[in-house]
Amino acid sequence: MDELPHAYKCLPLLMANQWGWQILCPTDVAVTWDGSPAQSGLRIEVAPQFEPAIKSQFGSGIVTFSPPWLFRTSPGWNLYLKGPSNRWKPNCVPLEGVIETWWLNYTFTLNWKLVEPGSVFFARGESLGQLVPVPHATFQDATALEAPIGLLEPAAAQELLQWLERRRLLAGQKDNVHHLYRKAEGVEEHLQRVDVPPVRSIEPWDHDRRHDPTGGQGSAG
Repeated sequence: MDELPHAYKCLPLLMANQWGWQILCPTDVAVTWDGSPAQSGLRIEVAPQFEPAIKSQFGSGIVTFSPPWLFRTSPGWNLYLKGPSNRWKPNCVPLEGVIETWWLNYTFTLNWKLVEPGSVFFARGESLGQLVPVPHATFQDATALEAPIGLLEPAAAQELLQWLERRRLLAGQKDNVHHLYRKAEGVEEHLQRVDVPPVRSIEPWDHDRRHDPTGGQGSAG
């Protein structure tokens, strides 16, 4: 996005990138798949202390990462585990899921599927997945309706036409990238900044702490 700063003008894109929490890769990982469905068809090169947590578990060219945490959310809230927003890896896609972490008393894995035989590389510090809290009853009693907006919400239809006209005029300008959009500061009607509570890391992927479920802190968190 720094190379294409106009991307910062897209508020939905910006919010999606920052929505939830990222699980980062603890070490460099090289993965090669020969195309076979067997577990042995996937070769993983990783430091020995991470071999129990990063492996070929399901076969079919899927590399599995096992994070050392039990996640707990408030009652009625699930965690949507998805790939990192607006990032991609050649020949490799994340498998996504929704986990009922408000009652589930066991952990889950992060899985990436190689699309074709070949090799991929995960760098230390790279995002392996993005966790987004979602209500368990999100779709309960939900319905979908398709209808002309001019009939249902005439005021909204008029605002939409005005917005389309402003966007058409803006697109015609030679350089419409304002530097303030980059940091989303001082821009009228833009997203207000809020502080995010910090998360203190104790490097729980480390092999020496794997045998202590408290991470050496004395209590599970």
